Amino acid sequence: MREYKHILPIIFGLLVLAAGCTPTVETRGNLLTDSKLAEIKPIISTRADVQTKWGPPTAASTLDPSIWYYLGETTTQQGLFAAEVEKRRLIRVRFDDNDIVLDIAEIDPQLAQDISPVDRKTPTAGKEYTAFQQFVGNIGRFNTSGGGSQSRSAGTQP
Repeated sequence: MREYKHILPIIFGLLVLAAGCTPTVETRGNLLTDSKLAEIKPIISTRADVQTKWGPPTAASTLDPSIWYYLGETTTQQGLFAAEVEKRRLIRVRFDDNDIVLDIAEIDPQLAQDISPVDRKTPTAGKEYTAFQQFVGNIGRFNTSGGGSQSRSAGTQP
């Protein structure tokens, strides 16, 4: 048994390292399968049918409320490396004025574009104070001897 005393921690360490290399698979959004897509039929299904069978949309069109989008993706991450998208699917559903499904279209994920957020800040009126400046600026501004705030009469100035 003494011979195995030194080998057991090494084996345990190798098992922990091997477990760290197992990829993490995550699904985000609503990744619709082909069988789920087949549940909804254009001209027959309604908006309520779509919401019942597929759930709420990932997004609704801002400019046209008769269009819903279902977006889902599966990503894998190996250890500390960045996550990679394995599968992405974007489905557009259009409704008519009576909430009947007009058409269902799968949009090519290759048409997606990466956007970079703008770094600008919206200017505001006033000055920007640090926490220290705010603390020091408040010293002596409040009356501590009276046990509360002072009330001013209507005719006096501060």
